[in-house]
Amino acid sequence: MKKTELLKQARQSSIGEISAKIADERKQLFILHQDKILGKLKNVAEIGQRKDDIARLMTILDEKVSETVDRAKNN
Repeated sequence: MKKTELLKQARQSSIGEISAKIADERKQLFILHQDKILGKLKNVAEIGQRKDDIARLMTILDEKVSETVDRAKNN
C-alpha cells in the first residue's frame, strides 16, 4: 500500500480499526522475518517498509488518543 493511501485511511479510521491494522501489520512482519530466515523472502526491503508503516500507524493512533483525552478534559 502506498504511504499516502495508508495515511489517508488511517486518519479516517477509528482507534479500534487502527489498533487492528497495527496488529495485522505486526503479524505480517513476523511472517516476513520467518520467510527471511527460511530463505523464501525475495524482497528484504519489505521488512523495513512494514516497520515504517507500523510506526506511522502508531503515530496516528497516538494523535487520535491524545485528541480524545483532550476533548474529555475540556468537557
